[in-house]
Amino acid sequence: MRVVSARSLCVGFVVVVVACASPASSPKTPVAARAEGYGRVTEDTTDDPSIARAEQEYVDLLVSISPEHATELGIHTHDTDLDDRTLAGFERNLAREEAMLRDVTQRFAHPRASRAARTDLALLTHSLAVDIRKGRDERPLERQPDVYASPMNALFLMMARDYAPAKDRAQNALARLEKIPAMLSVAKSNLKRPPRIWTQVGMERASAAKAFFDEQRAPLSDALPDQKARIDDALRAATNAYVDYRAFLERDVLPRSDGEFAAGRSLFAFLLEQGYFLKDDPDALYQMAEKVFATTTAQMTALAKKIDPAAKDWPEVTARLKDAHPTAPGLLAGYRQEVLRARAFLVAHDVVPLPPDDVLEVIDTPVFQRTTIQAAYDEPPPFDKVTKGFFFVTPVDASLPPAQQTEMLRESDWGDIVDTAVHETYPGHHLQLSFARMHPSIIRKATATAVLEEGWALYSEELMAELGYYTDRERMMQLEWTLVRAARVLLDIGLHTRGMKFDEAVAVLTDKVHLERELAVSEVKRYTLSPTQPMSYLIGREMLFRMRARYQEREKDRFTLRRFHSEVLSRGSIPPSLMEEEIFEP
Repeated sequence: MRVVSARSLCVGFVVVVVACASPASSPKTPVAARAEGYGRVTEDTTDDPSIARAEQEYVDLLVSISPEHATELGIHTHDTDLDDRTLAGFERNLAREEAMLRDVTQRFAHPRASRAARTDLALLTHSLAVDIRKGRDERPLERQPDVYASPMNALFLMMARDYAPAKDRAQNALARLEKIPAMLSVAKSNLKRPPRIWTQVGMERASAAKAFFDEQRAPLSDALPDQKARIDDALRAATNAYVDYRAFLERDVLPRSDGEFAAGRSLFAFLLEQGYFLKDDPDALYQMAEKVFATTTAQMTALAKKIDPAAKDWPEVTARLKDAHPTAPGLLAGYRQEVLRARAFLVAHDVVPLPPDDVLEVIDTPVFQRTTIQAAYDEPPPFDKVTKGFFFVTPVDASLPPAQQTEMLRESDWGDIVDTAVHETYPGHHLQLSFARMHPSIIRKATATAVLEEGWALYSEELMAELGYYTDRERMMQLEWTLVRAARVLLDIGLHTRGMKFDEAVAVLTDKVHLERELAVSEVKRYTLSPTQPMSYLIGREMLFRMRARYQEREKDRFTLRRFHSEVLSRGSIPPSLMEEEIFEP
């Protein structure tokens, strides 16, 4: 499973994979140079400084509302605090966002600003509008049991990233850890009638807490050798609190978990318009995905005949290809090998700039994220000095029956590993997000758009196919994941606006895309929790290809892939439609 760079992910494992001083490490790389000169315009820029101040006010508000998210962003002024998860606090925070949105809208009703600043202002107002609408409609503290497992995200990042001396980080993490039992007690009065599948996800994540906290004991004790008793007490209390929370979910919440996971058409369309800046409605996007699904199926059918002329159809070929996979102990090494190969290929072909101070670690997925993640990327914090990214790979669960372990390995066959490495690292998420964090705009650092980030990662897969990177067998598995992304659009819209049931969505992935059932269930769990995110891959890819064609038409003989990619990578993770305006309508 491919997930957007997860800004909030979890637990410390040790292992370095890539630490390269790239050819782009000079401050005069095309992307870095563009960022340095960003905002040099001829139009009226009177309001640019005021808009920048409003962006800082927004970040200050984010930090105040969510200290845990602040840690993820690389802002460490509140690292000892947890988010306020009381319902009263939730309402206060929504009211603060509403007040800021009113103020910013009034202040900049007719902005005199550069194109870049106008983009930033749109990001600011739309981010507030989306936060407010989702908070009002989704009521996460009442309906989403897994949000109470989120403190583990921040704890992981505090121990895994070297942004401060280990002793200081551990001291703050310990203070935060000690607040978990009180936070979980609030959940018992907050939770009402969640969707059943969300309660089950909450139970799974709570069940993984013990393993998570056990893994924190050594780094905390090493950093604070004189506080081992306090550490033991805090870890024991947090573990017991999650054991109790899981029992509460199973005993009290699961029987009343009859809520609806569907976002509904109104919210879904709002998220597309306000979050992604899309003009197309869900029905138009559904039709587009149907066409891509049919085209990709035809491509796979033709390639299957090339690989094995005697094969009946492409599912027969992919089923055999999935038999070729590493052993469970060799899984991580297989991914590391392919990350290095992808990077070396890009250096040789010079079609993208490479990020300066390039550091990437490939590690096991944190334990409490494994039920909804097969592979994921966690970016360098945009406000921190560290440049290290994490590529998470979920190990095979040795406690599962042998048949289920085999299912997991079959979805990490060699073709899938090759393509996943491209998507998550080079030239996918790691490369794009490493550049995005360099943009000087405060709001572009603080916000991110899945339709650009996931669109770029899927575009990267097809780019590597254009460049001849894949063998036929690897291309077949890459096309299967393109088919998954087309299916995600159909399922995203189906689950949230057309009354599709959970089991129906799983059946599409197992029967029409031919994923193993373990992975299909994990995928659909995530789809129910994140309306519009699953469709972002294909929608973003199509927008990027359209933009590339327009750019090539404009540049004519000056066009190169590297030139186009530098344009895209220089502008942060903004929606493609806003990026297109900046490139073509300065």
